[in-house]
Amino acid sequence: MTGTGRARVSMICTPCSCSTGELRELLFSAITRAEAALKAVCAHEFTRLHPDEVNPYLNPDYYDSRRRPSAVALIDKVFKRILELDGNPRNRGDYGGKAYIRHCMEDHNGQVPLWVLANDLSFGQTVWFFQVQSPAVRLAVAESFTGLYADTHDGPRRITIKRLDSIFNRLVFYRNLCAHDERCYCARYDGRANENVYQAIGDLGYLLDKDDYLELFGRFSALVARATSAMPSRRQAILSAMGVRERELADRAEIILRS
Repeated sequence: MTGTGRARVSMICTPCSCSTGELRELLFSAITRAEAALKAVCAHEFTRLHPDEVNPYLNPDYYDSRRRPSAVALIDKVFKRILELDGNPRNRGDYGGKAYIRHCMEDHNGQVPLWVLANDLSFGQTVWFFQVQSPAVRLAVAESFTGLYADTHDGPRRITIKRLDSIFNRLVFYRNLCAHDERCYCARYDGRANENVYQAIGDLGYLLDKDDYLELFGRFSALVARATSAMPSRRQAILSAMGVRERELADRAEIILRS
């Protein structure tokens, strides 16, 4: 699978009276929007390259040949599993199943467009799908995010495949911490000092539109200010745990405004 499975938390935390729940809520909401963008862009770019085939995502030949075992695992363990569960007549009503997928299977001769199927994928599975794509699809996805950034910013910013891999691995990690109500302000992705929550906040600047990101960053800065004001003796420990250099908060806000 993807590198998201290698994540771990390095608990170097300092006791803090700030609302960690508020931070989780803030991160989760923003990451959910980034997840939706990745699903939409991946579905569009993959389908654009294979427009006339039924369920082309089931064909292992359409993925990166260097990552074929991982692609086959994704097809068998995720895509086929979803279609089998929703195609089973028992999985109706109280038995569950996804009505929107079953509708496609029954009314469109088994064809379930990727943009429909993607609604039943987790964030981690979506990132997995992106990471086993052919170079052409991965490049197209990166170029789409570059274009989306340009739509709401004055200055261009090239978003590379490598950067997206790094960003989405990190965001899956923090999304899962938020979803499971775990402490995230001091968590370090893969135990690395620079893989902190402040880095995840920075990641979202590549994926959200400018106004949304300004709101996110403003709320994050206010949260940090409240936390450090409430425990002045722990100020540096809290900032260090989050990966924040205090002066950078004001500077970054100005940079976002000018971007």
